[in-house]
Amino acid sequence: MNVRTAVNSVERNLHSHGLRAAMYDISVRATNTILTWKNLQCVVITEPNAETMSVAPPYRYEVLDREALLSFAGINEYELTRAFVINALEQGDECHAILDGETLASYGWYSSKPTLFNDELQVHFSPMYRYMYKGFTLRGHRGHRLHAIGMTLALMKYLTAGYQGLVSLVETNNFASLKSCYRMGYAPCGNIRYLKIGSTYIIRATAACRPYGLNLRPVSSCTSA
Repeated sequence: MNVRTAVNSVERNLHSHGLRAAMYDISVRATNTILTWKNLQCVVITEPNAETMSVAPPYRYEVLDREALLSFAGINEYELTRAFVINALEQGDECHAILDGETLASYGWYSSKPTLFNDELQVHFSPMYRYMYKGFTLRGHRGHRLHAIGMTLALMKYLTAGYQGLVSLVETNNFASLKSCYRMGYAPCGNIRYLKIGSTYIIRATAACRPYGLNLRPVSSCTSA
C-alpha cells in the first residue's frame, strides 16, 4: 500500500465526506494490507441528464479512432498505454472524448463485452447495457463537468442504438467517484463483494445486480468459489 496515497485519500474523505467516510476508508485499506477484499457499488444510468447534453466551445466531443488514440498513447499525463488501447479496440470498445484543440481533456471507455476489472477478474454484464470504465479528466480541465458531458453524449448514442443504458462499478470507499456518479444521474443497483484466498476468489453479487447481469468472474488462470 502506498502510504502517502492512503493518507491523502483519508484526508480528502474526512474533509469532503465526514468522519464516518474517513473511518470506513481506513478500515477498507487496513483490511487490504492483510488480504484482498473489495466491496464494489454497482451503478446504472438509463436517462440522459438534461444539464449535460451539450458541449460548449472551446471543447468538442468525439469518438476517437485508432489513429487518434495511438497518438495519445504513451503520453504519461493521459494515462493510456499503447497495449491498453490496442487491446480495448480489438475487443470493440469505444473511447468517447472531449477535446480542447489537440488536447485530450477528458475521456471514458465503453464496452459491450466482458471487460478486465484487474489482471485476474472480468466484469460481466447484460448485453442490453454498455459497461463504462476508465473515466479520466486532465487535471487542468477538471471542474467543467467534462466527464459528465462525455458520458451523457455516449449514453444518448447507445440508447439510440437500442441499448437500455450504462452500468459501471465503483469501490465503496471511493466517495468522490460515487458522489460524481450520482451527480451525473447514476443510481445504485446492487453490490459485488470479493475475497481472494491464495489463487481462489470468493465472489458474491447481491440480488439487485441480476437484472443487469452484473458480476465478476476470474479469467482462466484463476478459480472461483
